[in-house]
Amino acid sequence: MGQLIISEFERLWSRWSIRLLVLALPLLVIVTGVYFQNHNGNISTDAVEYATALNFPILSISEHLFVTFNILLIFICAYVITEEYQQKQIKLIVLRAYSMSQIFLSKFIVMATSLFICFFLYYLASFFAGQIMFEMPERSILFVSEADVTNTEMVLYGLNYYGIAFLTSLAVLSLFCFIAIIMPSVNALLGTGICILFFSIVGPQLLEQSTAFAEGSNISYVVYASITKIQYTGISLLLSGGELSGWLIAVTSFYLLVFLGGAYLVFTRRNYYV
Repeated sequence: MGQLIISEFERLWSRWSIRLLVLALPLLVIVTGVYFQNHNGNISTDAVEYATALNFPILSISEHLFVTFNILLIFICAYVITEEYQQKQIKLIVLRAYSMSQIFLSKFIVMATSLFICFFLYYLASFFAGQIMFEMPERSILFVSEADVTNTEMVLYGLNYYGIAFLTSLAVLSLFCFIAIIMPSVNALLGTGICILFFSIVGPQLLEQSTAFAEGSNISYVVYASITKIQYTGISLLLSGGELSGWLIAVTSFYLLVFLGGAYLVFTRRNYYV
């Protein structure tokens, strides 16, 4: 199975578009850094969103996690799953005496590993960009709770943030993996994936701004049923240990387990010889 994983990994990373998207991540970090440099000039240095050398990696990933990284996941799923089925290439893998469970597991490992590489590169790029483009604070302020912490604690907070962000992206990967398996073509996957991404971002925003929900209602639970909303603001809430923490964990686990399980069942029971 190790050879199968290596083969899948080489096939994915031989794509110039995937390499281009990954190589564009440092440039994205620099552009985001310039934005926050300008933003700093309009807010107080005591503001939570004031960018420093230590919180910039968090501010940067929070701006791109729910859009840029999710679009990247759609393309990864398209290349690893949908295109192979569309072009009947998967028949060649089936004929190599690998079980469907092994093939599915190898594909998911390759996609998850590729996602981890992107996170690792993005963290390194944003960390070093933060050191160069922003000042080192004497102490740092946590998001949501606004607790005053040491710089060492802020670095650990940032690592925890990236860890949870990676888990939420695995949940999104499970969702897009399921969609990729049932879609008949790459174009169908791209169109469906972008639409789902759009409505999962806009929907919670409209609910929050709606006057139909009175203050003190359970609208927050509905809003944070969206995995992209969790990616955008839910991670900070989870790290603050608020009352929604259990719900955020449950929703993320639901996406990860249910859609990954559904993807596995559909993939392993499909007839690839027709």
